Amino acid sequence: MKKTDETTLLFDLELFSSRKSALLSIFEKWLNETSGFHVVYTPNPEQIVQSRGNEAFKRALQKADVLLPDGVGLVVASKILAFFKKVQPLHERIAGVEVAEDLLELARQRELEVLVIGGRNYSPEDYFAYKGAKINWTHGFKDISLPTLNEKRQLEEKIVKIKPTIVFVAFGAPAQELWIEQHRVLLQQNGVRIAMAVGGSFDYLLGRVPRAPYWFRKLGLEWLFRLIIEPWRLKRQLRLVKFLGIVIQELFS
Repeated sequence: MKKTDETTLLFDLELFSSRKSALLSIFEKWLNETSGFHVVYTPNPEQIVQSRGNEAFKRALQKADVLLPDGVGLVVASKILAFFKKVQPLHERIAGVEVAEDLLELARQRELEVLVIGGRNYSPEDYFAYKGAKINWTHGFKDISLPTLNEKRQLEEKIVKIKPTIVFVAFGAPAQELWIEQHRVLLQQNGVRIAMAVGGSFDYLLGRVPRAPYWFRKLGLEWLFRLIIEPWRLKRQLRLVKFLGIVIQELFS
């Protein structure tokens, strides 16, 4: 990914550093193209830690067209490093769930085919509705770490049949990013313009999991709210300690 005025180089990644509103014009440009395949990932501090021990994951992040800073820790880290003139600061945290919703609205307006792969049994059918839009859906794999040949075949056939313009992959990191990278050719050949890794975004959009109240998000405490309602995340949150170590390492590099 080439460095532009809209990105900040942070932890060897080019993170989008403009306002979220600027993304809409980028998406509209991509959708207006006669061809082209574009990837959007949403790294947060936890994923930065994961990428340090997973070279394939790091390469996948580096190949994205847009990397959204989906974590207030990245914004805070960028401002600390900027104070010591190490990097340019990120403008704001951009939540992947909000960007996914923006893309869904564009798809509704343009009557585009959308496919969601993965997630928590969003529908007993192979589609679900969201704010007036019909969205194709498939769980993809019963166990993403052990996909069967039949599951792979069925998923590929579904992509070929639907030929979606936008694909959301909800396997969780790093599986979702690695899957997209491994299937770039398949997706591009079947008309996909935008592929986005969304984690549990549709859990929030469909009301399966409550999102943090506005003031929690405004204070950068959405991670705390998620920990309160999903205490099993504690082990994952411990990666924040490692993230702090990475920030300190950057300060003295």
